[in-house]
Amino acid sequence: MTVHNQGEVFNGATFPARFSDRLHSSLLILRLALGVFLLLWALEKFVAPQMTAAIWETFYKIPVGSAMITLLAVLQTILAIAFLIGFWRPVTYGIALGINAVTVISTWQQLINPWGGDINHLFIAGIPVLAGFVALYILNPWDEWSVDGWIKKKRKNRESHS
Repeated sequence: MTVHNQGEVFNGATFPARFSDRLHSSLLILRLALGVFLLLWALEKFVAPQMTAAIWETFYKIPVGSAMITLLAVLQTILAIAFLIGFWRPVTYGIALGINAVTVISTWQQLINPWGGDINHLFIAGIPVLAGFVALYILNPWDEWSVDGWIKKKRKNRESHS
């Protein structure tokens, strides 16, 4: 009979420590990858604002000026950094998920017919990225290798020593 070390309790069920370590490291990897993805899109707004203007005009049918692009770049950079470090997870993960969902929905024509007209099947990559954002949002309570996780652990230790 194999005896496993007791790990963490998730919604009343205790999982082996090796499971919780794998879960935490998987969520960290997913958060870092998606956070870098967000950060690169934010940086593009600083580096190539004309691309952002063209994207908004083409896909959202909204003309944007340079001041708005700069504001969007700053806000998205703040979001990406908060996302990367796992700060205020339910809110930052939800906002990032919403932004990505709108982006994917706005490219529905390219998704339905990726090889027709102006061929650009790279839009299909937005679907697994969106799935990653959904998964991270759903699993955010267990993304403990984060700033929020650290704060939660500090708070729990303080309460247990009081």
